Amino acid sequence: MEQDEARGSRVLIHVFLLVALCGILFFPYLGSTPFFDKGEPREAMAVQDIMRRGEWLVPLKRATDIPSKPPLFHWSAALAAEVRGTLDEATIRFPSALYATLGVLLLYGFGRALFGAEVALLGGTILATTMVYQNQALSARVDMTLCFFVMLSLVLFYALYRGLLTGQFWRYVFYATCGIGILAKGPLGLLLPALIAGTFLVLKKRWDLLFKFCFHPGVLLTLLLGAGWYVVAVTRGGEGFIDRQLLQENLNRFFGGSGHSHPVYYYIPYLFSLGLPWTLFLPFLLWDLFTKNFRSQDDSLFLIVWFFVMFLFFSISAGKRPVYLLPLYPASALLLAVWFQHQISAHGARIFVYRSIAVLAAFVGLGLLTITLGGLWNHDPEWFFTPIEALLKAKDRANLVVVKDALATFGWSFTIVALLSALLWVSLAQCLWLSRLKSAAQRLVWISILVTFVTRTAVMPAIAEAKSYRGFMENVNQRVGPGDKLYLYGGSFNSDPVVFYRGEPIATLGQPLPVSTDKVGSSQVYVIMAEKDWTEIQSRNQRLPAPLSTSQGTGPEGDARLVLIRVDPRRPLL
Repeated sequence: MEQDEARGSRVLIHVFLLVALCGILFFPYLGSTPFFDKGEPREAMAVQDIMRRGEWLVPLKRATDIPSKPPLFHWSAALAAEVRGTLDEATIRFPSALYATLGVLLLYGFGRALFGAEVALLGGTILATTMVYQNQALSARVDMTLCFFVMLSLVLFYALYRGLLTGQFWRYVFYATCGIGILAKGPLGLLLPALIAGTFLVLKKRWDLLFKFCFHPGVLLTLLLGAGWYVVAVTRGGEGFIDRQLLQENLNRFFGGSGHSHPVYYYIPYLFSLGLPWTLFLPFLLWDLFTKNFRSQDDSLFLIVWFFVMFLFFSISAGKRPVYLLPLYPASALLLAVWFQHQISAHGARIFVYRSIAVLAAFVGLGLLTITLGGLWNHDPEWFFTPIEALLKAKDRANLVVVKDALATFGWSFTIVALLSALLWVSLAQCLWLSRLKSAAQRLVWISILVTFVTRTAVMPAIAEAKSYRGFMENVNQRVGPGDKLYLYGGSFNSDPVVFYRGEPIATLGQPLPVSTDKVGSSQVYVIMAEKDWTEIQSRNQRLPAPLSTSQGTGPEGDARLVLIRVDPRRPLL
């Protein structure tokens, strides 16, 4: 009885620590940056349509355009907006942070059942601090939603296979989860778990279970939840929906690339860069997997199949984006946690490699220490940017200035963070030099927390403000009243964030003359266009007045400042 109580207390402590870690890494930064890329405002407009028109079943962009993804993420964000009472960046990103946290806890529960509480805690910590996982936890995109439901489907499958869960109820929960996964990002939400589970059963030669899973009555539940929504959506959207979501986003993306075509080896460098800092140890893990008899261990084999099947599937696909690899990192995190647990001592060449990494870590630590001491000496924490600036190209120099100005807002806190980071990197170097990998993992967690703090409170907000149209649209909304006419002109800029921050669809003009006088009446007429388009128009008509407002943000590509102009509908601009 006492052992059970101690075990229960330890689980509660672990859950508390993981929730606290996610609370530190994810939730404080949900609203720290405005939308500044192409993807987030595109998904945000579908959420906005739910809130404006109450169109929950098949939400649209701009009230007319068919979105590229099914609505599970959009429903989740709309529910968050309903609860909070406002629709902004934080509420739209909230589902990603929530699903990321639930994914960390799910991995802990799964790892604890297979490998014990200590491995599970480390696995959850590794996942939460993996770079791509952190980034997607703070992104208003569908990828974290897909990752969670694929992960949940695979955990349920293996729990049923191992007998950790029994009874028909859990089987139907599994099939329901697969169906809901389809609503996250289309057929991929079912295909990925099916490929991994099927491959695992084939390797184990469990043809009986393969048959049972394929022909269980729960398959009908999967079809009802997933394909059922597609049937309704097709009746609403017709051929346009079929072309957009089924052909372009699935078949064309897999076989043709749809603008994201890359060679089969494209993901190899991203596998390591997206998984930092933990992929520093991935080569050692892969070596041990292929030099030891892992086939005899079902638990490890399932994670290995999860990792490699997913990597091979996305590598074979013609369409590739780095974030597609996100669902394989839960398996990677748990495999690395098991690997860390077994690293008691190192021998031979491995010691040399560990010490080589230790030297690099020591250089990073000494560099940060030099920056800290230099800042204390000359009272300028940003002094080290000056020699770097001279080595960069003009565009990179401009980005560096943005980062420098952002860090300048930290003041003495930047010096303190740099000093703490320096000490952690030096300590990490010591642990690696002595081959104390568990201690090294602890240092990496703290380093990840500090890096997240700096990038999310200073660097990313500065970059976002330099590109976002939010400030410009706040000014537009103050000038352009509800009864005035507002139009977009030109296709040289991404207008999704403009429409989102306006809060309603904006008509697009084919030419600068808005509409005839009888349609406008006594309303004021305004046009938003790219500054370069306005410059060209103004060069032909020197008598045109100056723009009412010019954006500081340059758009997702960094090359499109916008202007707001007021026009007389009786006089063409050209």
